[in-house]
Amino acid sequence: MKKIAVFILLALLSVSSYSQYRWEVSGGLTSSSLDLGNVETNRGVGFYVNAGYGYLSGVRAKTSFVFSLDLVQRSSEIEGIGDVKALQVGFNPKFRYLFNRGKDRFRPFVNVGPSFRFNTSFEIGSQELETEQYEQLVIGGVYGVGFSQMIGEMFDIFFEAGAMNDFTDNLKDNDTAILQTGSSKFFDIYARIGVRFRIYDARR
Repeated sequence: MKKIAVFILLALLSVSSYSQYRWEVSGGLTSSSLDLGNVETNRGVGFYVNAGYGYLSGVRAKTSFVFSLDLVQRSSEIEGIGDVKALQVGFNPKFRYLFNRGKDRFRPFVNVGPSFRFNTSFEIGSQELETEQYEQLVIGGVYGVGFSQMIGEMFDIFFEAGAMNDFTDNLKDNDTAILQTGSSKFFDIYARIGVRFRIYDARR
């Protein structure tokens, strides 16, 4: 039993020794489309602001776990009615894989993870819906690719592009004040740029 405990402790210390800790802040634009079943919709432009904490681990720091808080405005257009806008705040834990070596200044990456967002407001046309007419919690996914470039010893700048989709509906399955709908899922394409601050430098 003691040998197992010592082994686990050594393994944890080994993982920690290959870690970096980073804060990151980013923002950019989203192009959103709302699926309303039989109602025709067009894409609209919104914004995406993100602040996160990243824990890098593994040999050459190739794997990373990032925990982010999001503020997202999603906008689409319903034919014959007008714009539909949703302002959401949420939490997005994701797994990120970095290419190249930890000491390289230029590192491409891919990341994927779930999103848990709350609709703080929902507007269709010129009418703001009551909270009883839309879902507060929306579960989705985020999938991105990008690259980071080291600037000095403590900072990176990075660019990321990707997609976001909803697994659950945004509107309640009943007759709202404007339209009746069952499906109401957003699909977004986003592009954003940001800055990372390296708290603990353990480049390999």
